[in-house]
Amino acid sequence: MSVLHSSVALWAFVVAQILGLVSAWCARLSEGSTRQTPCQWLFFGCLILVGIATIFALRLGSGPWLTSGSTLSLMVLTVTCDFNRAGRGSVWESY
Repeated sequence: MSVLHSSVALWAFVVAQILGLVSAWCARLSEGSTRQTPCQWLFFGCLILVGIATIFALRLGSGPWLTSGSTLSLMVLTVTCDFNRAGRGSVWESY
């Protein structure tokens, strides 16, 4: 029975990481559309979910927390980086 619980916990952990990355990508791609607000709320909910998973992973040992920490970092970078360079001009063009 312990093996069943550990495999369920592992899959829940993996699903939380994947859902977090997908929500970050959806929040980024929905910028400027009518789906922007729901995607942002989904992202913030998943950010909390991955944060809680990171706290639980810290209690498990030194290995699993690295995956959650990396997922949190990638989520924040995905949402904050501007991938649309064609829509903005150069800094030097205004001078």
